[in-house]
Amino acid sequence: MKLTLAGSALLPALLFCPAVLAQSGAPAAGQPVVFAPVTPIALLSASGRFSSINPPNRRNCPYKSLSGRVVSSRLIIVKKMSCGRPGHDNVLVNVQLRNPADAVQMVPGRYVTITARFISAQEDRDPLFFAEFLIAENAVVTGDRGDRSTPAAFTSYMMCQAPELDALAGKLGKDLCVQSTVVANLTATGPALATAARAPVNASPADTMPGDPNAISCRLDPGVSDRHLPAISCARNNYWAWYTDKWNNPWSSTTAPP
Repeated sequence: MKLTLAGSALLPALLFCPAVLAQSGAPAAGQPVVFAPVTPIALLSASGRFSSINPPNRRNCPYKSLSGRVVSSRLIIVKKMSCGRPGHDNVLVNVQLRNPADAVQMVPGRYVTITARFISAQEDRDPLFFAEFLIAENAVVTGDRGDRSTPAAFTSYMMCQAPELDALAGKLGKDLCVQSTVVANLTATGPALATAARAPVNASPADTMPGDPNAISCRLDPGVSDRHLPAISCARNNYWAWYTDKWNNPWSSTTAPP
């Protein structure tokens, strides 16, 4: 997200990321990298572009409850949320349930109401960029419309070092962040993902990727936090086109393609 010198924030473009932390240090020659599980689970930025274990600069939000579509057992997407600056459209909220057993109510596509302590956090990524995180702490599911006919508006997001990717990431010696819908179908996407991950390009956020919109491509991604190793991010080319548009139009409420 770009910031003006006056400090206005740019909503980071989409790449979501429940993450696993890579072990510290580069691997010895010929040795694969071993990835250890992280506790707690990393939080995702409002757009899903970044993840962070413990984002700083926290402030309270003026909400007691919010309603939105379930994206996963730890995420909902809400139409609007304002906390400290002009409101966001179509943003992810990290749900930290008071009772872990309530995760059974977090069915993707279901429209739920969450009662919680809502806070935001901001994390610097470079001198002109920061990521914003929206968090529902001590959350309770207090309402359910029972409506599962409409899928969550966010159809894809970045997953950093998902367990399914440990073997490939270990061979690469890199942290690996991959579009969620690519991870969900590794039987079909695995070979193309592995090929692309071995040849990442050094592209800026403003660069789209040429070729088939559905083809998988990867780029070096130094902006990912909470890692000890350099990251590679992989997604379909139409996702990168969306990301470019989001970078250039940060207040756009357009959600990422599947």
